[in-house]
Amino acid sequence: MYCLSIYLILGCFLFNAQAPCSDFNDPANPKGHWDPAPYPNGNVNYSAGSPNALDGSQYIILDDLSGGSWFINSTDYKNIGQRFSGQCLYFDFYLEKDGGLNAPVHPTIYVMSGDKIITFTANITVTQNSGWVRVRAPIANATASAFPSNSEGTWSMPGGTWTDFNNVMNNSTALLISPDITSSPSERVYYDNICIKSCDGCTADFKLDASFASGSGNASVNLTIINPILVSTPNNPGSTYTVNWGDGTSSPYIISTLSHNYTNAGTYSICVTEKQGKLVVCTRCFTFCYSKSNVLPKEVNTVNVTPQIDIKAVAKEELANANNDYKLVPNPAKSYVDIQTNLLERGTVSVRIIDMSGKTVLEKSENLESGRQNIKLNTEHLIQGNYIVEIKSGNKTNSQKLIISK
Repeated sequence: MYCLSIYLILGCFLFNAQAPCSDFNDPANPKGHWDPAPYPNGNVNYSAGSPNALDGSQYIILDDLSGGSWFINSTDYKNIGQRFSGQCLYFDFYLEKDGGLNAPVHPTIYVMSGDKIITFTANITVTQNSGWVRVRAPIANATASAFPSNSEGTWSMPGGTWTDFNNVMNNSTALLISPDITSSPSERVYYDNICIKSCDGCTADFKLDASFASGSGNASVNLTIINPILVSTPNNPGSTYTVNWGDGTSSPYIISTLSHNYTNAGTYSICVTEKQGKLVVCTRCFTFCYSKSNVLPKEVNTVNVTPQIDIKAVAKEELANANNDYKLVPNPAKSYVDIQTNLLERGTVSVRIIDMSGKTVLEKSENLESGRQNIKLNTEHLIQGNYIVEIKSGNKTNSQKLIISK
């Protein structure tokens, strides 16, 4: 008689921080992919300052020079309407010098596609040295009756139609900021945390990774908060975070990554609550589930054993779907493989890696936004050989061959 070994099938719905974010915190290169615009509009000096009173971090300082002054990022914010529809574009703003305007100023940010520009103008106003403000602009399409707006401001495109606006938003090639306020070349403004993320008010993004131990039958998760605002100032209390693990236990978030173990199979709702002082800013939840399944060992009779996978059939399907919405990069792979997706709409994508005996050796699921996104799989524990990657989204299933080469 043979004993049955145990393995775990994991299904994790992740909230990944894949969206672009410019926090200007790199001491070696604070500007990141931002630069003065090409001639003749790059008339701006830039430097780094610290701290931003909202989060205690480093920020970028823009000084106006004579002529049009633009600071541009043509790398990180492409096709934001296609990739991040329904999310928000956040930015922090501070006005140090207004060029002699002596009047309230509305913070602004600009999206470009080719030579077309759309503008988000915040409702809030600032004056010289009045303090930092945080603005969020909705990433959405215009309609025949209105340009997108929210309680914090409105998008506009003077002289452009609503279809022109949508073309810029969906096919954006760059993001722009500017110190220009008056014709006097003496303005100075600060920008920080130019990030695309959920509009729900959470100031940080959350990531959940899962792993399992086939010997003990336990599952473990690692939860990381990206860009937490932990710094407190008299006027801006820092955020505190509490993680409810869904099994009757909870933990305060005080380190970069929290780990938690589950010994019983089941479905768990893991919720992260952010508070500033006594005020609850938001609560965001994930669903984590796993089940223990019996698997026959290698030395067993062939009765009722899962049949071998038909490689020829998979190869035929793969060839037929050469231009499909999923790519495996790299392939052959060693320690990891990225599932590159291009979804028409937001949805859950489930991925299984299956060995040649038909055994599922790795599973992962993610809630992804529309457009181009990645699902990263850790393959360092897989032995060298051929595998099948099965990808499900909605009612569609796609199978592709993956080669692990050590």
